[in-house]
Amino acid sequence: MNEMVSTRHITDQAQAVQTPSASYTWYLSAYQLHGNLWLSWQTTAPFRAQQGQIMVYSGQFFPANPQDNVRAWQWDNVSSNGWDTGLPWGSGWYCAWNAQRSPNGPYAYAVQVVTA
Repeated sequence: MNEMVSTRHITDQAQAVQTPSASYTWYLSAYQLHGNLWLSWQTTAPFRAQQGQIMVYSGQFFPANPQDNVRAWQWDNVSSNGWDTGLPWGSGWYCAWNAQRSPNGPYAYAVQVVTA
């Protein structure tokens, strides 16, 4: 099985009398199953990213706007154990886990992976 994995480690801090902090990690994996591109994702965070989406892009780069040139997508609260994108497995698929900036702002890349 061919598999590409990308992770991003994000630290969240709150300023107060004490400075509590927590670190969370987001994982995005691309793999081949039955000839198709499949994606799976998980996080150590106890919360969902705001309007989180899993994206596969057309083209040979990640677009400046994460909502452009989308070939296939899925909400991040669906099928996290494995999503069949319906696209054929191969190199050069640009995949990302995106979230909306708070409050209700534009989308931004959280994790990116390119199949090889």
